[in-house]
Amino acid sequence: MTNNWKYALLVAAMFPTAAAFAQSGDQGRKAVDLGRYQEAKSIYKSQLNNKNADNAYFGLGDVYLRSENVDSAAYYFNQGLAKNSKSAINMVGLGKVEMAKGNRAGAEKHFADAMKRGKKDSHVLASIGEAYLMAPEATEQDYNKAIEYLKQAVERDKNNAEAYLLMGDAYLKLGNGGQAMTSYDNAIRINDKSPKAHLRRGQLYTSSRNYNEAEEAYKKAIELDPNYAPAYSDLGELYYFAGQYDRALSTFKQFVDMSENTPATRAKYASFLFLTKDYEGTLREVQEVLKTEPNNKTMNRLLAYSYLELGKPEEALKAMENYLSKVDQNSLIASDYEYYGRILARNNQPAKAVENLEKAIALEPTKPELYYDLANMYAREKQFDKAVEVYNRKQEKLGASNTDYFHLGNAYMMAEQFEKADETYKKITDANPTYAYAHLWRARAQSNLDPETEQGLAKPHYEEFIKLTNGEKEKYKKELIEANTYLGYYYYLKGERDNAIKHWTEVKTLDPTNTQAETALAEINKTPSQKKRR
Repeated sequence: MTNNWKYALLVAAMFPTAAAFAQSGDQGRKAVDLGRYQEAKSIYKSQLNNKNADNAYFGLGDVYLRSENVDSAAYYFNQGLAKNSKSAINMVGLGKVEMAKGNRAGAEKHFADAMKRGKKDSHVLASIGEAYLMAPEATEQDYNKAIEYLKQAVERDKNNAEAYLLMGDAYLKLGNGGQAMTSYDNAIRINDKSPKAHLRRGQLYTSSRNYNEAEEAYKKAIELDPNYAPAYSDLGELYYFAGQYDRALSTFKQFVDMSENTPATRAKYASFLFLTKDYEGTLREVQEVLKTEPNNKTMNRLLAYSYLELGKPEEALKAMENYLSKVDQNSLIASDYEYYGRILARNNQPAKAVENLEKAIALEPTKPELYYDLANMYAREKQFDKAVEVYNRKQEKLGASNTDYFHLGNAYMMAEQFEKADETYKKITDANPTYAYAHLWRARAQSNLDPETEQGLAKPHYEEFIKLTNGEKEKYKKELIEANTYLGYYYYLKGERDNAIKHWTEVKTLDPTNTQAETALAEINKTPSQKKRR
């Protein structure tokens, strides 16, 4: 990054400033951006005894903080202050440590102290802004606070591209895509050779579903720096969402090959393998990392998920319970409860399965599959009324599709609420009158409302089904046998011999071994004297 060089020269004799950081920390910062934390540590450690030591200590502490090693981060920030008691940037570092611990008051005290020491230092201001942006459980107020400091940073140094990038991130968190893009464009205006700035543009385009522009931005970042690993990561994810799975995986593999071989990188790769449904590959990656990091949260999670997807429910349950024993319950995500519920269901623990699926819905109420899984769980336990309630809840929350009406209608059928089932299926035929299966479902519901076939309630729906499937007898063979069986019996009861023979013959044609059709035809073709003798 570039900073206010004139100001830097004025205070260089006192202590290193943002300009010095830009010179000494450039390679270290680049390594951080690439996720190469070990490399960044080596770079900063090599600078601890030179004139840029102040910023090297800050850079080193910042790397440890990003690695979630708060104690080591605090150690290096304090070492920086021990070497230079006037260090504003390392005071910011201590504020970041307190922020990471959730101690906002302590953090702000350090930030205020840093401001007294370096209130004109653009990098100090930008770093305080970044602290609010990266705060655990950051709120809208935090993002606005970040923007406040970042604006001050660019006022001090209009060429602080990093501050503009951070400002764009903050606006994006607030859902203000326009201001975010303006900030990223400013960063590119200052340094159009910055792959990170083009990466950010790509990420913004991705979030707004402008995938063509996103792809171009990622490719531009790669063109500027063919070794810029994060661009390969995001481009791979873009291809994944576009359904180009082979291209996605090969692109993401480039990210892995370029990145530092750390558990975090392996975890990201394992996650990507899981997304592309390579569960065997996921399992291999997971098991390799767990050899050296048995408590790795992401890997233990994926271990349980992968075992279930591979059809190994017992191993999945053991892995899931091990994962749950290692993590803070407040940090669990919706998919944890979802998978735990599915795993419990496969291990014949329905009550606990239901409990966890309900928790998943509470955390992610807009995911339709969760409602389907929960309703199916109730149905398997023959709690059909509860299954109906779940489908109704889903429709109230997310609206209804034909698929929802199908599931709800089936639940009503299993609950033996046949009128409700027919009313539900009718919504499908009203919207899609040529959808054959919906007429079949209505026929089944009506047949149950007329068990003796006295009224022929199912007749018009079976006839419509036959009409709509004309010419595709092999595809609908089983269902056509059902429809013609009903109609053959109906016409037999009504004494309409020709129509009865027509439908029973069709059953026989569809299934030459159908004994019911043989019996019916034999009965219909008996002479009156034969029927009398019986």
